[in-house]
Amino acid sequence: MIKNKKIFYWAAAITYALLIFFLSSLSGSQTDRFYLFKNSDKVIHIVVYSVLCLLLNRAFFFTFKNSVKRYVPIIAIFISIVYAITDEFHQSFVPGRYASMDDIFADGIGAVISQIILYIKDVKGELR
Repeated sequence: MIKNKKIFYWAAAITYALLIFFLSSLSGSQTDRFYLFKNSDKVIHIVVYSVLCLLLNRAFFFTFKNSVKRYVPIIAIFISIVYAITDEFHQSFVPGRYASMDDIFADGIGAVISQIILYIKDVKGELR
């Protein structure tokens, strides 16, 4: 059992965000091998940002007081989308990469999906 969930989830969220930054720093030719089919990058964006938003949700949940906890899903989505925007800006400086509003949209969809899944699990009582 994790003794301090707050530290665990913050470490996981920050490490994961750094991994996203690293992968965004790869040139276009280095990232082409990740694409299995046309527009598979959008699926990758959805999955990657759903995990980021999930980790942020848990970090915020174990950080905030009870009076603020009901806003955690919205805060996690907002922070995930802001990170997606900054990540796309960062990519605009990487050779062979470019900033894309479609990618930001896919990232936002991933963030929302993760919060819907957490909500469903919370309502069923299988989480927390």
